[in-house]
Amino acid sequence: MANNVNKKLLSKKDINFFAEFTASAAKAARMLTWAVLAGVAVLAVIVVFIIIGVIRNSIIKGQITSIENELADEKYTKLEGEAAELATKLEQRTNYFYALTQMRATVDRIPAAPETLPDLIGECIPNDSYISTYDITGTTLDITGYSFTYYSPVDMVDMLNESDVFTSKTLINIERVEAADVGSEEELFGDHINGINNYYSFEIKGTLVSEIYVTVSRLAMGDTVTSLTGAETFACAAGEKFTLTQEDDQLVTYTAETGVQYQLSKITINGIDVNEDTFNAIVTNGTMSDFANGEKDIKLYYTVVEAAPAESSEA
Repeated sequence: MANNVNKKLLSKKDINFFAEFTASAAKAARMLTWAVLAGVAVLAVIVVFIIIGVIRNSIIKGQITSIENELADEKYTKLEGEAAELATKLEQRTNYFYALTQMRATVDRIPAAPETLPDLIGECIPNDSYISTYDITGTTLDITGYSFTYYSPVDMVDMLNESDVFTSKTLINIERVEAADVGSEEELFGDHINGINNYYSFEIKGTLVSEIYVTVSRLAMGDTVTSLTGAETFACAAGEKFTLTQEDDQLVTYTAETGVQYQLSKITINGIDVNEDTFNAIVTNGTMSDFANGEKDIKLYYTVVEAAPAESSEA
């Protein structure tokens, strides 16, 4: 009787075990089915993207081929030559414009001194002085000579100022010199006895007009020196301080109409190079100042800013 009971229990357990095993297997089969379906879906998406990429690449290649064929047309092959020709014409016309503006600056600086000025200078020479040279530029007067007294050159300037000859403060340089520097006694006094012990040389510099013209030119240095733009001429009151800046005048760096970048490399004023310390200060501060005490012809020389080479991206 006991054996029959145990057999029934074992049979029941076996049935339960197989039922649970069957349920687990069915669950695993469903999960495997969903995993396969998900994999197929991902694979399908990848295939779709690949197909889209291939189609897009084909379209792009077709567009590139079309553009290449279009650029191979004769009208485009001539563009490079036309561009070079236009660049040459631009340079020629810029140089021509520069020449015109230089001529305009020359016209602006036409001598404005009165024709009677030499006669007036002669009338104002003190009795104990004489003039060795005088130079009238149209805007300035430079007189050199000798005197037997220290204050005679100052008296001469005062007499000229009474006739409104100078328009700003006059520079007077007076130095005592030896008699031999002035001339021989026979030339100065003839047969008379020389009773003068003091001799002075003097130089007088003054501005004759109320306006001074300043000309600024920009030139590119290379195999040849070419103009970057026309000469700019502006008027200043005599003795006035004028300033060129990077912000207003593109002083230190200059961008041409073609987009080429230039860097300031040299400055000359009336044909004389600005010294190195002054030039470095101008580049550092981005400003250049001077006084309009005479005609100023400022030339700014530039060199092309070379593009920095691209860095290699090695792994």
